Amino acid sequence: MIDQSILDSKDLNYTIDIEDKPFRSFDKTVYVSFFDDIGKLVDKVKLGYISKETIYDWIEKKQELNLNNAYIKNFSLTEYRVERGLDDSVFIELNNFSSKKSFFDSDTKVDFSYSKFTGDKIIFEQSVFGHGHIDFSNSIFNADQVNFKKVKFGKGNKSFQFASFSKGDVLFGSTNFGSGAINFVNADFGHGNVDFKQAKFGDGLIDFKFAKFSEGDVNFERVVFGKGKKDFKNLEFGGGKIDFRRADFNDGDVIFEGVEFGEGKVLFRSALFGFGDKHFDFADFGKGDAQFDQVDFGGGSLSFKNAKAETLSFNGCAFNLFVDFRVEKCHQIDLSQTIIRDIMDFDPDDEQIHIDLLNIKGMRILGRLFIDWRKNKVKDLIYNQSETRIIDKAEQFRLLKENFRNNGQYEDEDFCYLEFKRCEAKGNLEEELNSTNVFKKYAAFSVYYFQKYVFDFIGRYATNPIRVLMNMVIVYSAFSFIYFFVSEYFTSFGYIATGLSEPELHSIHTAFYYSAITFFTIGYGDYFPHGGLKFIATFEGFCGVFLMSYFTVAFVRKILR
Repeated sequence: MIDQSILDSKDLNYTIDIEDKPFRSFDKTVYVSFFDDIGKLVDKVKLGYISKETIYDWIEKKQELNLNNAYIKNFSLTEYRVERGLDDSVFIELNNFSSKKSFFDSDTKVDFSYSKFTGDKIIFEQSVFGHGHIDFSNSIFNADQVNFKKVKFGKGNKSFQFASFSKGDVLFGSTNFGSGAINFVNADFGHGNVDFKQAKFGDGLIDFKFAKFSEGDVNFERVVFGKGKKDFKNLEFGGGKIDFRRADFNDGDVIFEGVEFGEGKVLFRSALFGFGDKHFDFADFGKGDAQFDQVDFGGGSLSFKNAKAETLSFNGCAFNLFVDFRVEKCHQIDLSQTIIRDIMDFDPDDEQIHIDLLNIKGMRILGRLFIDWRKNKVKDLIYNQSETRIIDKAEQFRLLKENFRNNGQYEDEDFCYLEFKRCEAKGNLEEELNSTNVFKKYAAFSVYYFQKYVFDFIGRYATNPIRVLMNMVIVYSAFSFIYFFVSEYFTSFGYIATGLSEPELHSIHTAFYYSAITFFTIGYGDYFPHGGLKFIATFEGFCGVFLMSYFTVAFVRKILR
C-alpha cells in the first residue's frame, strides 16, 4: 500500500524501474520509488507490469478488466480507436473494470474518453495517476458504485466533462486531485450519493459549471481547495443534503451564481474562505435551510444579490468584507452574534427585496449596515421574530438606532429609537411581573402606562415635535372648556375672578384667555381662579411647562441634526 504522505502530497515525484521477473499473475515487476520535495525517498511500491496492448486485446474480447496492483503506461482509448479504425466518439465498453492500487503512468495523457463502464462496481480506489493530463470526458459509469476513493493524481489537467454517473453512489472521498485544472462541466452525477469528503484539489481552475446532482446527498465536508477559481455556476443539486462543512476554499473567486440547491439542507458551517469574491447571486436555496454559521469569509466580497431562500443562517460569523444581502426573497436571515467590520448592504435599488425576518441579536457593527426603515420594513423584520424575547428586540432596535445615526439616517434613527423605548418598557414590565411581590406588580403597571401616555403618546419619546404641539393645543383647549363650564354652570365649585373695573362679558373668551396665560405661565394678574379652579389652574401650569419643555427638546433635536 502506498504511504499516506504520498497520497496527501501536493505533487508527485517518482521513478520507475522494471525487472523481467514475475509478480503475482504479471510477467514483469515494476518498482515505483516516491520522493519528497527535497529528493528524499519516502516509499517504494512493487507492482505488476501490464502492457496497454494486452488491455486493448481484453477490451476487444469483452473480457473483465482486472488491473489491480498493475502498472499501466500510456493507456489511451483514442489510440485504441485509431488502431481499429473506429470513429473518435464511439463508446468503448469496459467490462467489470477494477484497478485498485494501480499506477497509470503516461508521457502525455491517460485517456478514458468516451468509455462505457459496465458491471456492478467500477473501482479505481487507491490508484495513482502519474504526470500528464487525465481524460474521462464523455465517459459513462453505468454501475451501482463508482469508486475513486483515495486516488492520487499528479500534475496536469483532469477532465470529467460530460461524464455520466448514472446509477449508484459516486465516491471521491480523500482523493487528491493534484495541481492543474479540474473539469466536471456538465457532468451528471446520477441518482446516488456523491462523496468528495476530505478530497484535496490543487491550484488551478476547479470547474463544476452546469453539473447535475439528483436525489442523493452531496458531501464536500472538509474538502481542501487550492488557490484558483472555484466555479459552481448554474450547478443543479437534487433533493439530498449538501454538505460543505469545514471546507477550505483557499484564495480565489468562489462562484455559486445561479445554483439550484434543491430541497435539502445546505451546510457551509465552519467553512473557510480566503481572499477573493464569493458569489451566490441568483442562487435558489429551495425550501431547505442554508447554514453558514461560524464561517470565515476571508477578504474580497460576498454577494447574495437576487438569491432566493427559506432561511439563511450566519450565526457567529465575522464579516471582514463587503456583503451584499439584497436578496430577491428570503423568509429569515439570521445574523445573530455576528461582527461587521466592513459594509453590509440591504438597501434595495430599483428591485424590491422580500425579507420577512431579520435577527441581529448580539451583532456588533464596527463598519456600516445599510438598510432602509421603510423599504426594508425594518419594524416587521424585528417584530416577526418568534424566538427572541422583547428585551432582545429592544437591543436590536438600539443597535440599528446607533447604526442609523452613524450613517446620517436621522429619520430612520428616530423610528428605531421609538421602537427601542417601547420594547424596553415592555421588557421591564415583563421582568417586574415575574416578581412575587404584588405591590411591585401594580407599581410596574402604573409606571408602564404612565410612560406609554406621557412619553410615547404625547411626543413619541421626543422624536415628533408636531405631535407634541398638537397635544399642547388639545390640553390647552381642554382646560379652556373646563374653565368655561365650571364658571357658567358649577359656580359653587369655583369661578374665574377679576380685578378689572369692567369685567369681560363673554365668558368663553375669558376662559380661553385665562387658559392661555396659565398654560404659558404668564400671569398678568387681571384674572385669577377662585375655589376649586385654583387646583385645576395649578395643574394646567405644570402641564404647560412640561409640554413646552418637551416640545423644545423634540424640536431642537429634530432641527439641529
